Amino acid sequence: EQQKQILDTICYRDMDVPLDEQPLGIQFFALMRNLVVTGYYTSKVGIADLGYKGNSPNVWDGVPDEVLKKHGVEYDPEWIAKCVDQSKRNDIAQWDENGNLLT
Repeated sequence: EQQKQILDTICYRDMDVPLDEQPLGIQFFALMRNLVVTGYYTSKVGIADLGYKGNSPNVWDGVPDEVLKKHGVEYDPEWIAKCVDQSKRNDIAQWDENGNLLT
């Protein structure tokens, strides 16, 4: 029971106290736990466990209407025509000398 109490103190530190003010044993355990978790989730097995597929192109048609309505904003139709037209997704944007989007 005493061993369990010691381990629980190390594993489940007081989150109200900054880590650098914790005893060295707690700091060491936190560092090791973070390194192990980072190592796992950046490995092939960990990435597969997360289901991460990497960066891939998608179709984005802007912020959903319900979110725009919630915040009381809407898209400028001219902007939508220039920026969210999926037929132009491989075109390189053109800008004028004032920084205005042309295409």
